[in-house]
Amino acid sequence: MGRINFMKIVEKLNQKIEKLIYEYEILKKENQILKNDLDELKNKNDELERNNQDMLLKIDSTLTFVEAKTNAK
Repeated sequence: MGRINFMKIVEKLNQKIEKLIYEYEILKKENQILKNDLDELKNKNDELERNNQDMLLKIDSTLTFVEAKTNAK
């Protein structure tokens, strides 16, 4: 009788281990997806920062041009 109980315990533990391994694999995949999403967001943020810098440079150039034109009159 003790051996049967032991076998049932081992079987239940094996099932729990398999479930944990399965859940771990799912979490690893979700983590990778989130890392990819984060990388995409970082790239988009970098692009937006570059665009902002370009826009600021254009505004500064325009203001300098307008000021020089105004002072020349």
